[in-house]
Amino acid sequence: MYGPPQAPQVPQPPKSPVSGGRIALLVLFSALALLSCGFLAWAPMLRLAVVTRRALDWVLFGATFLLSAGLFTYAGVTGDEEPTTAESFIGVGVIVLLVAGSISYYLVTEIRHLDRSGAAPAYLPAGYDHGTAVTVPNPNPYARPVVPQPPTAPGPRIDQVRAELDELSDLLRKDTGNTGEGEGGR
Repeated sequence: MYGPPQAPQVPQPPKSPVSGGRIALLVLFSALALLSCGFLAWAPMLRLAVVTRRALDWVLFGATFLLSAGLFTYAGVTGDEEPTTAESFIGVGVIVLLVAGSISYYLVTEIRHLDRSGAAPAYLPAGYDHGTAVTVPNPNPYARPVVPQPPTAPGPRIDQVRAELDELSDLLRKDTGNTGEGEGGR
């Protein structure tokens, strides 16, 4: 409150600049793959490939799409036949792995991409740099600026106080000298 104005503390950006809309997209694409029983497991991978624009994500999208389409084509073609127990376990296991793998890879990679992209949070202006210094304008433009004064020599008032303390000290020494004999030589 007192003293020269100081720069305000700049709030640190949140750890992850994920907004409400991005969270909704994460939930939507994860639920899309899960609730379609793996048939749309390629949808989060497509979004990831479009967002990151990496060749690996495009390859994984293609593999997920082909595996999903192949599994459900096989299930549709062999729907009238009675599958063996091994075929059922393998089919369901592959579908579960496809869904779990695509969702987990999508969430981890999307969140890492958001952390690395350095997208500015919604409450800061675009191009805001956290490393820049902020100057605070003087709240009262009509006030005179405070100029630090160099230390000065003691004035006449301090000399007067010192003289009075010396006199008082002499009086106390004289007074204790008279009464000090009767108290046992203290």
